[in-house]
Amino acid sequence: MPPSESRWSVAGEDVFCPAAAAVGDRTVALFMRSASGELLVRGCTSELGEIRSLGVPTARVEGSRVLLPVEWPIAACGTGDGTVHLLARGAEGELVHGRMRGEEWSGFDSIGIPVPPEHGAEYPMGLAGAPAACCRERGRLDVFAVSGDGDLLHASWDGEEFSECESLGGIGTPGRDAPVFGAIAAFDAGPKTMGVVARARSGDVVVKWWSGGGWRPFVPLHGPDEIDPLDPALALMRPLAGPPAACGGGSTRADLFVRGPRGSLFYAIWNGERWSPLQSLGMPRSGADSRPVPVTGGQVACAWSRYRLDVFVCATDGRLYRASTLGDWSDGPTTDTG
Repeated sequence: MPPSESRWSVAGEDVFCPAAAAVGDRTVALFMRSASGELLVRGCTSELGEIRSLGVPTARVEGSRVLLPVEWPIAACGTGDGTVHLLARGAEGELVHGRMRGEEWSGFDSIGIPVPPEHGAEYPMGLAGAPAACCRERGRLDVFAVSGDGDLLHASWDGEEFSECESLGGIGTPGRDAPVFGAIAAFDAGPKTMGVVARARSGDVVVKWWSGGGWRPFVPLHGPDEIDPLDPALALMRPLAGPPAACGGGSTRADLFVRGPRGSLFYAIWNGERWSPLQSLGMPRSGADSRPVPVTGGQVACAWSRYRLDVFVCATDGRLYRASTLGDWSDGPTTDTG
């Protein structure tokens, strides 16, 4: 069996909407939605830990005795200090936030609807979907979300509270922005660099970079000069089918994942200067006949330990699958113990 297809292992049954975050240096906290809507968590090293329920997710609202429903999917991000932050959209478009440290779960609190100071709306539209986050500095977060009118919003967590949010605009050139739509993902590529990935109206993946001196406009993952229109592999990966996922591991490297039109998972690697071509990780295999099972999208990725990276995907057989690498996906599955 080709390494691209034998690398997958089962990480869950009848679970949905995965989220993953590094805990310390040797463990991943894997979060999942059960069929009954509970928030589940399990620790993952080279082995899978026991599944624990955190209950159906709801958020506290300051001054109210009523709990706010929390929408799926939920994003997770570790801050390098043993804390995992969970972020989601409330039922009315609010940002909600919770923290888990060890076995202690804080529950969710409503942060309210993020509104840039220059917005001027008396009744803001709220978030359009789930937020995303990355960590460039121990104990701190950069949080991103899309507003109801299609702007990319950014706020930071300093260890105690969230900053005011700022609008980073849409996809395009200033004055001619198109709205950001669909799910987004965020990644760090070292302490001075981070990025946000989204889908353009064309269906291509676009990336917005920050490198210490300000935000650049969204640009395609690969420019026209990097794509050979006669490459037969293009038929296998276009049109891309689903939202992108991305993660960084504290170095200049970042990994990006997106589903292809036939259900395979594709990846590209940022080496600090440019993105590699999209390449296939194949599909998981299931059953006595080891048949390929298409992935359904909504994949998440998490870097942990040294050079260790896991990606989790849901597939059409109702299972959650996991693949791991120590730095080179072409090497096939890893048996590293952390």
